[in-house]
Amino acid sequence: MEKPLQLVCNKDGKLQLIPEALKVLQSIEDPMVVVAMVGAARTGKSYLMNCLAGDKNGFSVDSTTQTHAKGIWMWCRPLPERPNEVLLLLDTEGLEDPEGDIDNDNSIYSLTILLSSILIYNGQKNIDQQSLQYLHIVTEMTKRILLKSQPNVRDSWDFVRFFPEFVWLIRDLTLDMHIDGEDVTPNEYLEHSLKLDCEISEQDKEYNELRRYIRDHFPSRCCFACPTPTFRKKLKQLQELEDKDLDEDFVKERQKLINYIHTHKKVKRVLGGQLVTGRRFVELIKMYVGMMADGVLPCVENCVAKLAEVENEAAVDEAFKFYDNEMRIIPKSDCLTMSKLIEYNNMKSREAFNIFHKRSMNNNSGKYIQQLKRKMYSIYKSVMAKIKETSQDQCKGHLAKELSSIKENLASGYYQRAGGFQELKEDLDKAIKEYEEKTKDEMEGFAVLTHFLKEEKHHLDQIQKMDSKLGKEEKLVSALEEELSRVKQEMKKMEQKGKAAEQCWHKEIKQQIRKRLEEGKKCSEEELKEAMEHTRSEMEKYKVEGREEDAERAQQRYEYLKKKYEESTEWSFMKFIREHAPEIIDVLMIVMVAVAEYRRVSS
Repeated sequence: MEKPLQLVCNKDGKLQLIPEALKVLQSIEDPMVVVAMVGAARTGKSYLMNCLAGDKNGFSVDSTTQTHAKGIWMWCRPLPERPNEVLLLLDTEGLEDPEGDIDNDNSIYSLTILLSSILIYNGQKNIDQQSLQYLHIVTEMTKRILLKSQPNVRDSWDFVRFFPEFVWLIRDLTLDMHIDGEDVTPNEYLEHSLKLDCEISEQDKEYNELRRYIRDHFPSRCCFACPTPTFRKKLKQLQELEDKDLDEDFVKERQKLINYIHTHKKVKRVLGGQLVTGRRFVELIKMYVGMMADGVLPCVENCVAKLAEVENEAAVDEAFKFYDNEMRIIPKSDCLTMSKLIEYNNMKSREAFNIFHKRSMNNNSGKYIQQLKRKMYSIYKSVMAKIKETSQDQCKGHLAKELSSIKENLASGYYQRAGGFQELKEDLDKAIKEYEEKTKDEMEGFAVLTHFLKEEKHHLDQIQKMDSKLGKEEKLVSALEEELSRVKQEMKKMEQKGKAAEQCWHKEIKQQIRKRLEEGKKCSEEELKEAMEHTRSEMEKYKVEGREEDAERAQQRYEYLKKKYEESTEWSFMKFIREHAPEIIDVLMIVMVAVAEYRRVSS
């Protein structure tokens, strides 16, 4: 993507999406690191975003008092260090812009929180009460975003599971970073600034509430502090200046931020831990913006569920279309054996399920993979029937050719004489050997032969009765019956082989389902574990600060998340029985048969 595109605009007081930008995002199949920058208007956000993009000529930068970034602009950029991921930069309209309004700010900020995996707040000068005041809008987030369709008081405890990582970028730092006379790092400076003050006035309570919100909802956070990049007169040409013309400390800190963003493993995930690709991002933003435009609070749970439904239905359609197209090729083959069909089907089934797994998400019930399995199996049986029909016609042709002279002799009564049965037997043996050689790989070879032998049995009986050497001919009839029995046994083996292959296919599908469920479960567990660790860390910080009530609240959140984590990882016997019922029944049947056989032999 060479240039940024506007993704969201405000028209008649409502957010709207730009189709051109959505089309670009739809084509992105890789997971995305979504970095959004927010802050006051005209504070140099676009310049920093261009630095992150590695291109000076990207987001619009201007030194005038008029805001250039309206709504949200996006820019997709590669990540050289991470070839299988994409960097999506979101440059947002400045907060508290005189040309904007508070409702617009709230909507833009809410949307940014919902969409980003790393949120950069571009603050000025230092971290103080005034700079915190610009972040008052974040306290509105829990009021403007629903986690669940049936909200409860504990919902806010789950926000930490999907909120982005928070990066405070201090621009034009004017103070030396000292605390109690000692040098501190930007991160230490941020943590010190977020400590709660004694609540003497209402304003103290207000700022403490904001600090609590940041700490509780953005427990993963860091800070970068950049001095003024150059002299004030040169700031107008900042975009054109080379690094050698800028303050050395500014260049170093800016590079630290760039390195952090480019290497940090904060890929965008939805609630439940599933990765977000460009296509999924489009579905999410459509739902969020649609809800906001209708005056409805965005519900994370509902949107993720709808996204999963859309993705899984599309995954089924995409995988089935591939399988159906591949299986349509088979009937055109001149000779397709059962073994070749089984091998081909297994190969294409694996490829189809790989296509499904690549696109599907949160398929914890196995509903969609079972749906795909049924649709594929229907095609498989249809193809099998067509191949059997073709094979049957070919085998009948081979049999007719090999038995043409025998049929003529049977019709003319040639074999109805003394010794005729012996000659018929020899002719049949020769014809059957020739037939079996030509149809050894045919699916219906034994079935067609068995049908013929059964059909002609009455002719053989007539010939046997007319033969004068009855004792000898009775043995010949017995030999022919043995041939028919042998053919039936071979046909049975072929059928068993086909059933075994189908069972193997079903077993492989079950394994794929189990694997997918485990992957989804692992994503959710990792998300919960990370949230637990962040909350526990915040709890310890409150204790060190002597904030017992806040530590107790953090402890409650931690216990809540811990319980969820334990519920997702606990081993339940009944759950195991439900999930593995078919396999358990199979094992029990084998054991019962083995016991019965043992008793029969013993008796």
